[in-house]
Parts: sequence; C-alpha cells; structure tokens
Amino acid sequence: MKIINLDKYGPIISDKAVGDEIYYSLKKALSSNSSIEIDLIKIHSMATFCAKQIFGKLYIELGSSAFFEKIILKNATNDLKTIIQIGVQDALDENNR
Repeated sequence: MKIINLDKYGPIISDKAVGDEIYYSLKKALSSNSSIEIDLIKIHSMATFCAKQIFGKLYIELGSSAFFEKIILKNATNDLKTIIQIGVQDALDENNR
C-alpha cells in the first residue's frame, strides 16, 4: 500500500487545477499499487466540486467495491468525509443523467 499525503494542497482544496493534479496522482498510484492510503491530516476542507472531481470520478471508474478496497482515507475529519460523500453522490447523479 502506498501512502499519499495531501499536505501540500491544504488546508483547503478548492481549485480545479489542484483537483486535477490530485486525481491524476491518485490514479497513477493506483496503477502500480493494490491500494492507496490518502492522508488528509492537514486538509480542513474541500470544495464539493473538487471532491466530485477527485473521489467521485475514482468511484465511478473503480466501482463501489473496488473503491472501498483500494482507497483508504486517513485522518479525515467527519466534515471532510461528508464533503467527499457529497462529491461522490454528485458524480453518481451526474453519471446517471
């Protein structure tokens, strides 16, 4: 398992370019690791569109089971987990239109 620390993007992730960079770094890490641990210790918040852009896209690409097997969130506050859940739900809603 590879550990990916998002400290350099914090404390708030709210920029599309940053979201793209994070998404592609996670995607690359997943291509050579069975799972990744994403350390969110210094991330206090995230725009829901960034959560959708990063985690929603990965959820759709991997599917539910693989997403929860391969993506481990570490040190995420309850608020941040909620934002990520909203982002995933937004991506699913958009994907089903």
